[in-house]
Amino acid sequence: MEHRPPRPLTWLRGAALLWIGALVGFAGGMRGWRDRPATPAPSGTIDLVGAGATFPYPLYRRWFEEYGQGSGVRINYFSVGSPEGLRLLRTGGADFGAVDRPLTAAERGAMTCGPLEVATAIGAVAIVANLPSAEALRLDAATLSALLGGGVTRWDDPTLVALNPSLADVRLPVLVARRESASGTADLVAAYLGDAVATPAADVVGTVVPGNEGVAAFVRATPGAVGFVELSYARQARLTPMALRNRAGRFVAPDSLSMSATAEALLRTPRDDVRGSLVGAEVPEAYPIVGITRIVADQALGDPTRGAHLIAFMRWALAEGTADATALGYTPLPTAVRRRLDARLAGVVPGRCPGGVAE
Repeated sequence: MEHRPPRPLTWLRGAALLWIGALVGFAGGMRGWRDRPATPAPSGTIDLVGAGATFPYPLYRRWFEEYGQGSGVRINYFSVGSPEGLRLLRTGGADFGAVDRPLTAAERGAMTCGPLEVATAIGAVAIVANLPSAEALRLDAATLSALLGGGVTRWDDPTLVALNPSLADVRLPVLVARRESASGTADLVAAYLGDAVATPAADVVGTVVPGNEGVAAFVRATPGAVGFVELSYARQARLTPMALRNRAGRFVAPDSLSMSATAEALLRTPRDDVRGSLVGAEVPEAYPIVGITRIVADQALGDPTRGAHLIAFMRWALAEGTADATALGYTPLPTAVRRRLDARLAGVVPGRCPGGVAE
C-alpha cells in the first residue's frame, strides 16, 4: 500500500520554504512559512516517506535528491522533530523515522519486531547568538543553563562577563529562542547541562520557534537573541558557535578538528555502540554536545519492496554519503563503523522479524 504524507503534517509543508528563505533572506523565509505550498503528489515509481529530526535535515535533503536522481526512488522527508517522527512511524504515517537521541524503552517496545537503528552521521549542537562582536564566546554548563533558563537576562551580566570580558559593553537583553516542541536537539543540550539545569524564571524573555531552521532564522534576525541549532544551520546562517567547556575542562568550539576527535571516541565505546550519543565524550579535544543521527524503522520493514528500497538507500548513504556530510558540517561515521553497519544491513530481509540486527 502506498504511503502518502500524513494529514497532521500539513503545517510542516512550509519547512522547506523556511530553510530556502534562510539562505536568501530570513525575512523572506518567515513569509514562506506562512505561504506554504501543497505537498507534492507521489511520482508513480517508488516513493518512501520519512519523518523526524530537523537536526540532519540539510544532509538528508541532499542525500535524498542525489539518490533519487540515480535510483528513481523519491524520498519525501518531513522535519517534524524526533518524537513526532517516531509517532508517525508507529502509526504507519511514515516508512522510517529519524532521531538524534537514544530511544526510550517504550519507543523500542512499540515496534512489532523491535527497532532497526542505522547511524548515518555525527553532528554538533552549536550555541549561537546575535551580538555586535563576532568574537566566539565561552560558556560552561552552569552559565549556559542560566542563559537559556532565564537566570541571566542581559549580556553584560557579571556571570557572562567573568568568562567573556568583551561582553561588559554589550548592553542588550538576552532573547532566548525556544523550540516549539520536544526535540532530539534539545535532549542533547539537556544531557550536557545535566545537574547544572536551572529552574526557568517565570518572566524570561523568549520566542517559541519551530525547528533548527526556525531558531537559526530567529537568532540571525534578532539582536541579542540566543539559541541552539545543529552546526550546519549555524554555518548557513553565518552565526559563530560558542566554545563550551568539555569534560576535560577545556573550552572547545565545534569544528572539523574537535568533531573528528569526538568521532574517534565512538570507537572506544563497547561494540562501537551507535545507539546513544557522544555528549561529554572522554576525549580532551572533544566538543561536548555531539549527537549520532540515525534512521529508525521496524525491523520487519513492512512491505518487502519498500523495505528493500529503504535498505538500499541506507547502504548507499553509508558508502557514498561521506563527502556530502563533510561539506555540510557533519562528521562521517568512522570507516570501521560504517562497514559493520553495511554488513548488518546486507543481512536484513524485509518482511521478517530477524533477531540481532538492530544497531
